[in-house]
Amino acid sequence: MRVLWTHNFDAQRLGAQAFMNTAAEGVRSRGLHLEVEYLGNLRSVRRLWMARKRIRLLSTDFDLVHAQYGSACSLATAGVAGIPKVLSIRGNDWSVHQGNGGFHYVHTRLARGMTRLSIGAYDCVLPVSQRMATELRRVAPGARVDALPTPIDLGRFVPRDKAQLRADLGFPGCSEKWILFNAVRLDDPIKRFRLAQRAFDLANGRRGDLRLRIATDLPHATVPAFTAACDLILCTSETEGWPNSVKEALACNVPFVSTDVSDLREIAKVEPSCRICSPDPVALADGICEALSITGASDLRRHVMTMSVDAVTERLVEIYHELLSIHRCAS
Repeated sequence: MRVLWTHNFDAQRLGAQAFMNTAAEGVRSRGLHLEVEYLGNLRSVRRLWMARKRIRLLSTDFDLVHAQYGSACSLATAGVAGIPKVLSIRGNDWSVHQGNGGFHYVHTRLARGMTRLSIGAYDCVLPVSQRMATELRRVAPGARVDALPTPIDLGRFVPRDKAQLRADLGFPGCSEKWILFNAVRLDDPIKRFRLAQRAFDLANGRRGDLRLRIATDLPHATVPAFTAACDLILCTSETEGWPNSVKEALACNVPFVSTDVSDLREIAKVEPSCRICSPDPVALADGICEALSITGASDLRRHVMTMSVDAVTERLVEIYHELLSIHRCAS
């Protein structure tokens, strides 16, 4: 089977393609011929139209096309004809920013509008969380919607000795509690870093033994050790699909304190060391202190075992074969 993936994740932004590359390795390991096509900047009608035309011509050499993101990427890929089409929806291509105007307010609404406009052209839509799947089924009742998370490499993100990791990272003998905050850009209003900073300051004012560790502009190769060296991950996002950084933390048995995004509430219901809090600095600080007070090891990794590269790839390839079979029978 020859499969074409389309995307517009900028390779110049550190880590922007890491999750997609991990998934691509899994697909190729199953013997599929996979090619990945970067669509470039689509922020104009002309660029969008040219990308749509280019993908339609390119797709004639493939059995199936899979748009890796909604928004303009899904709209450009929707023009493909004659083969099955799959669309992954990841978060910012569906959720909207509730701020008072500004770029992100407008951009997220345009992104959602383009995603919604293109859904009907796809044979299968793959949101990354159950929460998004429920909303999509309500908004687009005629679409086939299967929740499928982005996979993570469970061979790289594993629980490890924190003291040794910190020594390797240049902090030997450090006994502070490390609070991880992860974002591609700290000025992204959807990630709400200022809220995280205020919550951390309040929590540290009570305890005095905390250190905020910010994973921004880190080479992806160093992220597993950096994550496993932390004691807690703090997520203050307004919206998320399924935050990969939280998945990776759970794989390392690192608990989370988070706002109510994605499917995290379901995990927090059964894990005493994980907390869902309102987007308020005091509430988040309370959550940090409460989570760090929990003693004893927890097997948080069990919550992401179904998100391994093997498990997600197996399901994705099954969907590909099923759609191709349906298409050939119809033809």
